[in-house]
Amino acid sequence: MDTVSRHPSGFALITHERPDAETVALGVFINAGTRDETEAEHGAAHCLEHMAFKGTRTRSAYQIVAEIEGLGGDINAETSHETTSYTARMLAEDWRAGLDVLLDIVTAPRFAPDDLELERGVICQEIAGSLDDPDDRVTDGVGLAAFEGQAVGRPILGTTQSVGAISVDSLDAFRARTGVASQVVLSVAGPISHAALADHVDRLAPAFPGSQAVPRPRPHFAPGRFADVRDTHDTHLALAWEGPGYSDPQAVPNALALQVLGGGMTSRLFQSIREEHGLAYAIDAYPLTFLDGGLGVLQTATAPEQVSHMKRQVLEQMRRLADGITESELAAAKRQFRASLAMGAESLSAIAARNARQLTAMGRLRGREEIQSLIDAASLADVRDTWQRVMDASQFALAGVGSQQALDVWFD
Repeated sequence: MDTVSRHPSGFALITHERPDAETVALGVFINAGTRDETEAEHGAAHCLEHMAFKGTRTRSAYQIVAEIEGLGGDINAETSHETTSYTARMLAEDWRAGLDVLLDIVTAPRFAPDDLELERGVICQEIAGSLDDPDDRVTDGVGLAAFEGQAVGRPILGTTQSVGAISVDSLDAFRARTGVASQVVLSVAGPISHAALADHVDRLAPAFPGSQAVPRPRPHFAPGRFADVRDTHDTHLALAWEGPGYSDPQAVPNALALQVLGGGMTSRLFQSIREEHGLAYAIDAYPLTFLDGGLGVLQTATAPEQVSHMKRQVLEQMRRLADGITESELAAAKRQFRASLAMGAESLSAIAARNARQLTAMGRLRGREEIQSLIDAASLADVRDTWQRVMDASQFALAGVGSQQALDVWFD
């Protein structure tokens, strides 16, 4: 059973009560990420996530993790383009201790200059590792190409230059602007009643900065180009087009079309690109969905001399999809989604995150039955029409990592 309430200070509380569970998933989800950064703040959201673990006014960095791990639990955090989450998983009997730690690192972080210098080096190592990985690089590159000059398209980690410019003061300013109570969701799943959660939160009295969220500009898609010219064995390629947002009625038909196109080993792209032509080890098509927009993304890698052949086959499969999706393909895609919903319903962590995302995006929770009904209601005509609009627009952003000669072919 899911229950939602709003704390008097402005943040939301969600419980998914599962009496039979022995563990609990706890999460503080903040509706702020890379897309909320100014150009001068690039990397601040991710840096803030790191710094939350460096200590609070009452706990050292060691104490933060030791209090969780000493109880057999684990603690983690993640930054995305739109959300920063701080999560813990532990035995249900210890949930109050876990929540104490999570709310402490979110509401009372201690930004010491020496700690920031140390963590800056760690983050720069993370950035260097991402730059070394052509697959990561082309993933970041297609966002830069599709949303040129916009925060929503910039790499989450930042750059060594932008992270080098982050100060304690700039972190404080970013947190004060984005971590406001109205943008926070405390979501838990496990054998916890909503009344017990609300009572304990009242005892802790967490104080979030400010009260008003800063409006976000809507993403504006552009058919841009991103090239990282380097010597690689394979040429890494990505193609993207404008997609629907999280609550857009086209989101389900769009996701089903992408499942048929490149969502698994039976997908059209996999069967054509790998099984029939041997052009790549893997190829994927997937939606990248934001609250108010998104992308459809196709990503693969192939030998430099095969880029032209790859491009022809990819575009051919995309063209064929517009009027060629069959009832059996759609039924299989829907079955995949049904299975994914069932698997997610068995993961407490997935449930806590899903509930927080839904409340942020839609102002309410959508049950599994409602989501399944949306999937079931998507007709063959809906899916074909959605994909036909993509092909009619013929607006594609392209990214590539590899030799100049191979990328010239991809961009031509």
